[in-house]
Amino acid sequence: MDDLPDNLGVLPFGNRIVRVIQKDKSSKRVFIIGVYGSTIKANFISKKLKTKIRFLPVDNEPEPFWSGNNQDAQTIISKIKIPKDLGELNVEPGNSNGMLGRTLDKYYLSPLKLKREDVWLCNLIPHLIVNKKERKALKNYNKYHTELDLPKAEIPVKSDKWNFFTRKRRREVIEEIFKSRAEIIVTLGQQPLKWFINEFKPNAYKLLNAEDYGMIKDFNLEAVKLKLVPLFHPKQILKHWDSKSNIGLIHYDWMKNKAKTLLKK
Repeated sequence: MDDLPDNLGVLPFGNRIVRVIQKDKSSKRVFIIGVYGSTIKANFISKKLKTKIRFLPVDNEPEPFWSGNNQDAQTIISKIKIPKDLGELNVEPGNSNGMLGRTLDKYYLSPLKLKREDVWLCNLIPHLIVNKKERKALKNYNKYHTELDLPKAEIPVKSDKWNFFTRKRRREVIEEIFKSRAEIIVTLGQQPLKWFINEFKPNAYKLLNAEDYGMIKDFNLEAVKLKLVPLFHPKQILKHWDSKSNIGLIHYDWMKNKAKTLLKK
């Protein structure tokens, strides 16, 4: 596969999956690389079928690592038009919408003394891919879509993600880094190290260990000298933060003892 398909898929109720990329194209000192995009999640309460579908992905997040709250999510959801006699579409309660972005802000950018306007955000796969809960919700939705006269949802799933980081997409990420004029690349999780950085810095995928974690490493991106800061993905921090796992402990130590002075000029 040499390129991303033109038709990336259709969400429940008809919104199409689109690429979501950095909107602010001004120069940034720091370029952050994640893996793939997330969704806006809603609850669908069907009047006709008297059923409720939770964690239903209904739209693309408006920007990489979107940090909006439930009110912001409801504003987006309210623009999705469905016949009133079919049911109601409301924001998924809890903190799932925008959680990765808020985690990035609190546990990554803030310790580094950075704000959103200081960084360029990029995902290797520039569109949403659904998780386990969302796949279950999609399965339930697609059982009823014909009966309710709604569009069938066709969405890339996690097992497909290996097909989306193509040679052309790799080149796009490189050009995006050059366009940002960034000096420092922050990677989130092992995939950016394995799929991208490892081509320019051999064995980069081994850097997520207690000694090297979050520390600045030199590498060359083609002819450009850059700095690399390897970190766990926010999903890993959310999963392990309250446990006594190495992931949580390593990141906590980095936040408290290393991050604040790391990017001083």
